[in-house]
Amino acid sequence: MRQAARSATALFVRSRRRQIILAALLGVTGVTLLVAGKDVTGYGQEILVNLGASLIMVALSFVVFDPIFEDMRRNAVEQHRTLNHDQLVSYIAAAQTEVDILETWTGLLEERHRERFLAALTLALRNGVEVRVLLLDPESAAAEQRAEELHHTQVPVLIMDNLRHLYHLRRGLDPLTARQLQVRVYDASPSIQLYRWDEKAFISFFPVGVRAYDARQIEAFMSSPLGEFVAGRFEELWTDRTTRRMDEFMTLSVTVRLDTADLATSEAHFVRLEDDWFVDGSALLDHLTDHGARQLSLAVGGGGPGGVFDLVRLDPHDRSRRATVIALFDAKYGSRHDQVVILRLVPRGVGGAPGPSLAH
Repeated sequence: MRQAARSATALFVRSRRRQIILAALLGVTGVTLLVAGKDVTGYGQEILVNLGASLIMVALSFVVFDPIFEDMRRNAVEQHRTLNHDQLVSYIAAAQTEVDILETWTGLLEERHRERFLAALTLALRNGVEVRVLLLDPESAAAEQRAEELHHTQVPVLIMDNLRHLYHLRRGLDPLTARQLQVRVYDASPSIQLYRWDEKAFISFFPVGVRAYDARQIEAFMSSPLGEFVAGRFEELWTDRTTRRMDEFMTLSVTVRLDTADLATSEAHFVRLEDDWFVDGSALLDHLTDHGARQLSLAVGGGGPGGVFDLVRLDPHDRSRRATVIALFDAKYGSRHDQVVILRLVPRGVGGAPGPSLAH
């Protein structure tokens, strides 16, 4: 019990340090004047006594009333008609400790804001700010549902575009700074939008038919009840078992095998189309050239489908399916993939059409 009381007292002192110091200075000055006024007669005595008493009252108000006013200020909120992207970019650039973003996709990475936002994000990271970005999983059912709500807006494509720019930004940072930028995708119905910089945030909710950043925004302190509620939701999604890291979404860790021998392990770009997984064969090209796809298998783990797979080249004669898969690669990684060797993963032992072979 005593330990809890001491901890509570220490916390109060730390949170009110400025007020306590000012109150102490005013209190000491007031007591000094009262003591000095005791031996003075007449007009001067009255002035010193009144002044001393006033200073003591001011000191007490710092301790009693200033915390109340501070709490009222923190609980106050401001409303904005829409999200001011330029203002938000400025807040992010000036952040001191942390930046959190919770969105389906963020308009800050659309072309008109992208350059300034990425520059602000880079500046914040180099100043030691921890940045966490949580976007809706573009492969989730919730992304398709949100697309329907927004009158068939290409929500998955917009999210993948966001992820591609953040992926390239992270790869361009030095390893120490890159660790401060964490990006994940969540699989849940979007309900809250959050843009946090240090102790303040823009908060909104997802209206049907309107993008969240075009809806009314609430500017609030994170210590307010609303801020604490939204922060709790962010943490729930961030740590949920279905939430994936950006690296798991952007690359597969694959091991190329010849019979039972492991030849090499590398990171491969990939996409999913319904139940099928496709990988960009560029990282495997040397092995494909040396041995051909028929003799190789691919062991996939981590955030992938898991298991050992035969490699089947995407059929160039199935133009519709090929065009869809190439479009997914282009949307996810940006560059063109129409001249890239794309391989479908077929679970070993399942069979399936072997597809065109690759020459030795």
